[in-house]
Amino acid sequence: MSAPPSEDLAGKVVLVTGSGRGLGAAIVRRAASLGARVVVNSRTDLRSAEEIVVELRRAGGGACAIRADVSDYDETRSLVDAAFRSFGRIDVVVNTVGAFLWKPVAEMEPAEWRAMMASNLDSVYNVSRLVLPHMRKQRWGRIVCLASVGAERTLGQPKISACSAAKAAVVAFCKSLALEEARSGVTVNVVCPGLLGDGPSSGPADAADFGERVPVGRAGCGEDVAQAVLFFASPRASFVTGQVLSVSGGWLL
Repeated sequence: MSAPPSEDLAGKVVLVTGSGRGLGAAIVRRAASLGARVVVNSRTDLRSAEEIVVELRRAGGGACAIRADVSDYDETRSLVDAAFRSFGRIDVVVNTVGAFLWKPVAEMEPAEWRAMMASNLDSVYNVSRLVLPHMRKQRWGRIVCLASVGAERTLGQPKISACSAAKAAVVAFCKSLALEEARSGVTVNVVCPGLLGDGPSSGPADAADFGERVPVGRAGCGEDVAQAVLFFASPRASFVTGQVLSVSGGWLL
């Protein structure tokens, strides 16, 4: 008999990068509701991360907040070490970090290009590389990375060349890693969010506009994405690896 949904991640430790607010925060809250102990990570807004930890602990969950810039390998190592000191293991990693830049190539400075690669792609390598030895040792692990809708088909759009290139690379990286780790008990999958109406820059007008553009008639929300992420993270997805799931309401099909 399968476990009830509230116990899908009971006893597991889930590390979500960039989870002090927004989409990452929705994912840690959802993971905690499924019984997981969670590591809330933020690069700059540690106060928000700590507030989430207080909220989850009051609800009876296990949580800790750790500041780290996961685009930096040494800081990522410190994050992973601190998570182990807090909980003794890491079972699931969700990579949500990824800066966005709206600028054509002709106006983009080399430092801006490098920053987009570091935030969106290097962060995924850093976290994955550092948790893999532990996951291999325990013969169980889940790595879930966020890309963007259309990344699996390398769709081109003007003024987002750096982000598009990095997200397409994330998809290729995850598919290769899924094959490398297929016999080790570690699965690797990708979730590609579409238009979200509860992002930091979204308001009621944005959500209404998104609803006009999305085939299902509404903007997405963090919970829509969190549900998909936590399916890949769950024991129920043990036979699913190297997959790319668009959570976009049919946008850009």
